[in-house]
Amino acid sequence: MPSSTVLSTFTAHRLTFRCRVVEPILMREHKGAAIRGAIFGAVRYQFCVRKELESCHQCQLVANCPVSFLLATVDETGRRGDDVPRPYTVQPPLGPAARYEAGESLEFGVTLYARALSYLPYLIVAVHNLEQYGLGAKAPDGRWRRGMFRVEQIIAMDPLDGRTKLVMAAGDNLVHMPDFGVTHEAVLRRAAAMGEPGRLAIEFLTPTRLVDGGRLVQRPQLRPLVQRLIERISSLWEHYAGSSPPLDYAALMAAAEGVRTVEDGTRWVDLESYSSRRDVRTPIGGFVGRAVFEGAMATLLPWVIWGEYAHVGKNAVKGDGWYRLVEARNVREASSST
Repeated sequence: MPSSTVLSTFTAHRLTFRCRVVEPILMREHKGAAIRGAIFGAVRYQFCVRKELESCHQCQLVANCPVSFLLATVDETGRRGDDVPRPYTVQPPLGPAARYEAGESLEFGVTLYARALSYLPYLIVAVHNLEQYGLGAKAPDGRWRRGMFRVEQIIAMDPLDGRTKLVMAAGDNLVHMPDFGVTHEAVLRRAAAMGEPGRLAIEFLTPTRLVDGGRLVQRPQLRPLVQRLIERISSLWEHYAGSSPPLDYAALMAAAEGVRTVEDGTRWVDLESYSSRRDVRTPIGGFVGRAVFEGAMATLLPWVIWGEYAHVGKNAVKGDGWYRLVEARNVREASSST
């Protein structure tokens, strides 16, 4: 059993931004890309001192720059290449609504990993700048002004034990740093409480885009999902916690190979993300909906649970690959009622 120090080095800190719309906000179908793009622009505008450069790779300040750390992490010694996963993900508003009227609430999440929590004040400054800059697409009448909002509260929460903490409220000048987060110890406790489910459902909340053997995975399968998930968590753990996760890769892959998809209620969604800065469109579509898996999953459970907080697959920083688990008893209840 790894030491408690190893188990607690990697943490996920989920923050919820509760906002009030001041002027109508119009966002396209993939809201996560819009929120991430707005945060990117706000952080770069506020803190980058070399805006004339096209890439952080060209900047001599990259080793100590908060902009590079949050937006374009560079590690020239990284064994997976010098580009590494960003230390945060966006949890976009769910549901079909694309237009938010004045007076309505708007809520989205940002999850920071391990030492990225120390950069929270930079993120908060950037989001408050968005109150002036705006969010979403230009108004339907052709004006270039984006929709406006104000941040009412920023809440830190631990979804595993229900703890919450007010990080900042409207009018505050002080950030109350959260002193808790999701740890591997807590994940193992949840996995143990779930026992050994023969069936497990995953609800893919945002488009999940997996590549396996150079090809897009069009329908949910657990082996490529677990493989991409372990690669992502390992990279996040190594770069932002400075250690390696306690896992046996070969054993996990063998276990994942034995799990079958027995119900597939997912659909494929084709979406694109547009960068106005680079004038580039990127495909960010994937499958959404519920899939049910059957097999021996006890050894896989901790890592599948981590995926609820780390996301999986391509474009995770934009909100893709966000899912939640439905425990075995709820799967059986849902199946028996149909």
